[in-house]
Amino acid sequence: EMTQPLDFAIGGAGASGIYTAWRLANATPAEVTSIRKQIGGSGPLRITVFEQSDRIGGRLLSVSPATLPDTPMELGGMRYLSNQPLVKGLVEEKLHVSHHPQDVDEPGNIAYLRRKMFRQADLHMPGVALPYDLTERELWEIKAPGVTTPAQLILWAVLEQFPEIDGMPSDKLRGFLQRAEIDGKPLYQWGFWNLLARHLSNEGRQLALTTVGYDSLGANANAVDIIAENFDFTPGVTYALFDQGFESVIWKLADEFRATGGTITTGMTLEAFQTSADSGQPTYDLAFEARDKDDSPQAVTARAVVLALPQAALQALRKTGPVFGPQAPQVPMLLNSVSSIPLYKLFLIYDRPWWQEQLKLDKGRSLTDLPVRQCYYWATNPGGPSAIMAYNDQDSASFWGGYQIGPLGPGDALQTPGIRAFAPDLSPPGSDPSGEYEQQRRLNWDAHKAPHEMVVEMHRQLMEMHGVSDAPLPIDAAYMDWMNAPFGGAVHFWNPGYKSWEVLEQMIQPVAGVNAFIVGESYSTNQTWVEGALQTSELLLQSRFGMARPGWVKTEKTPEGTRA
Repeated sequence: EMTQPLDFAIGGAGASGIYTAWRLANATPAEVTSIRKQIGGSGPLRITVFEQSDRIGGRLLSVSPATLPDTPMELGGMRYLSNQPLVKGLVEEKLHVSHHPQDVDEPGNIAYLRRKMFRQADLHMPGVALPYDLTERELWEIKAPGVTTPAQLILWAVLEQFPEIDGMPSDKLRGFLQRAEIDGKPLYQWGFWNLLARHLSNEGRQLALTTVGYDSLGANANAVDIIAENFDFTPGVTYALFDQGFESVIWKLADEFRATGGTITTGMTLEAFQTSADSGQPTYDLAFEARDKDDSPQAVTARAVVLALPQAALQALRKTGPVFGPQAPQVPMLLNSVSSIPLYKLFLIYDRPWWQEQLKLDKGRSLTDLPVRQCYYWATNPGGPSAIMAYNDQDSASFWGGYQIGPLGPGDALQTPGIRAFAPDLSPPGSDPSGEYEQQRRLNWDAHKAPHEMVVEMHRQLMEMHGVSDAPLPIDAAYMDWMNAPFGGAVHFWNPGYKSWEVLEQMIQPVAGVNAFIVGESYSTNQTWVEGALQTSELLLQSRFGMARPGWVKTEKTPEGTRA
């Protein structure tokens, strides 16, 4: 008797993989009937998630050091926005995960620009001379009434091109941008940097990106998507952090998924999948690389394959089978429709908060054009252990990546997956998870310790940007460079020339008639956010399997129209 195939083999135990598994496992009887029409088989759904590492959570990575065990720190995705209906609904309405507001821009915090120190509130003051050779118009714009930061030069440049979008609601904005043209060329064919150059001097652009904090927000990515991304940060939008860490949301979903009989198998690297030889309803044979090289690869058969993997992991699959083989020549081009963006984070633990003692700084972030780029006062505990987070992207990430130990690949990234944290199985639902979460965050911290030279240089740059000549050395540090294997990038941006809103639909099921699906942040129209991971999962569940929109999503829009 042959063993029954799985109904769903899901590759990747990050946000989209675990969420998709959890949603499928909780399908109503009517929804299961609808799913069976698409994939065949009978009875309750048999679902397994396969994860390459020994940790679930993907690009969410919550850590806590021994000195601050109750303070979650985020080496990966850290927050969600109040205008993100899927994550907000899941966290606040469905799972009731405890969260709190995040402070970001504090007027008294520092901007250290071209070796001159300012307080952020002073950057737009009329009498303050900034160390940039701005045009008369740019100078006027950043000192104009209502402007609070030079970062608004980016929005000003876009509004110079499209004055009619000022104040447009986000759902209308996307539709406008998708139809917009510049000089007869559709906006989606424009690179964003190319567009900015029409209105903003190079000096203006440098100042704007330094004070927005992310070089990638001025990247030459698809102008439609990056304009929508920039306009997400509108007045009134608030940030929230998690009391137990963002990764705890995934742990909670995983516990609930397991409670339904679903399984999560770690240490399984997917290499390829083929259509099974037997006739009848198609099934797929998945080949996994064996953990021990002496073992033969493990074979798994499934009625449907969901690849909840980022771009680099998809591109690492063998070029064979019904989706990645030569018979689907459109797929490589689809895979190349986005670029991965490097992001790097480092947490430094000090035995006391010198930034508060010497400069009265205690929350939010300070900014600089040094490779540190953004410095968050993550935990300020007067007289006790305190934490700073350094956060940067693009070339600055490569600067810090260079301090890693081992042969480095492109972008100064480690080419082999680093130390693995062996994670205990999390507690069964209904028990008090806080102790387990604390233990898991501690394991994550210990698996991501920062090299000595990296810490010394970060400390030096923090002292320079704060104008401090004497600060205690850090007592502990952990970091993550998301360019490292197997991630190959932290987030993704659409490349110019693609209609992202159409490619997004194609990527959900790249080959018609083949029950192999792709979900995740990479090919969403909410890139850089967990919202994008859930957006693509919902698109798959609703458009391919006929599942209903979850009742806890507080929006009247379809997933395609939802901006996060």
